[in-house]
Amino acid sequence: MQGKRNYLKNITELNFSGYKFILYYGEELNEGIAEFPHYHYPFQIYYVIEGNLHINIAGIKETVSTNGVLFLAHNIQHHVTYTPDESKRYFTIIFDVVSNKKELYKGPDGPLEYQDLINAIQSATKKGYCISENFHADSLLKALYEELDTRQIGWNTALVNCCYQFFLKVLRHISNTTAKDSELSGTENLAMAASMYIHAHYAEEISIEKVAKQLNVSPRHINRSYTNMFGTTFIKNTNLLRIAYAKNYLCETDDSLEMIAEKVGFSSVRSFYKLFQKYEGISPGEYRVLHQKK
Repeated sequence: MQGKRNYLKNITELNFSGYKFILYYGEELNEGIAEFPHYHYPFQIYYVIEGNLHINIAGIKETVSTNGVLFLAHNIQHHVTYTPDESKRYFTIIFDVVSNKKELYKGPDGPLEYQDLINAIQSATKKGYCISENFHADSLLKALYEELDTRQIGWNTALVNCCYQFFLKVLRHISNTTAKDSELSGTENLAMAASMYIHAHYAEEISIEKVAKQLNVSPRHINRSYTNMFGTTFIKNTNLLRIAYAKNYLCETDDSLEMIAEKVGFSSVRSFYKLFQKYEGISPGEYRVLHQKK
């Protein structure tokens, strides 16, 4: 007799830029569940949590032991041998990974990553399936069950993502292929790139034209991207960062204001003094008195 079975019964998708992960089914099973011989186009993974799983794969009898994992390729005839007298627990998912050709945006999960996944699957399942030992996914399954039980905000997506992470962990475990997608892809965040430039070069003369040239874009494009990202202008933020870094010198050294102004990139001590007073509400000297280390 089988009690209530909690399983992932709905077909759901996790969409990425270059491909999508389609989950058809997922469930933790035990020795009390019988399985008929069958095949299907989507992939299937069996992960043995406890006991031994005896399975017939295209006429070949195999056994997957505790912490073993089985990855089945497309259209492979199989069924778990029904042995109700042998205690076992195992988790399985049926899924597919499909190219998302309509998506033109090249994200970090774009066409190169999709091809890496397919190459890894094909390499690991040359004979139609792959069995591997010493696989551990307890923390992932725990997270999956918690999402299923608590059903907090975003739980549906989190649930499918757990299954995707499970698939990815299995694939990395069974495959020896290396990723060809070795560089960060996607569209460069120009605002963050400009901000990083300021942090690295605040002591130098900085202009939006110089940064634009460095990033090979127009100054107008940089300014627009920066304002949209941070809600402030490139020039204002440059001054604010210089003031912030000037505080280090005010607190930790006895350098004159002229020296500090020069070290953080201000063209004159007057502009440093004026902008510090404007944004901090007190003068650099007053700030030093309040915060300098004794």
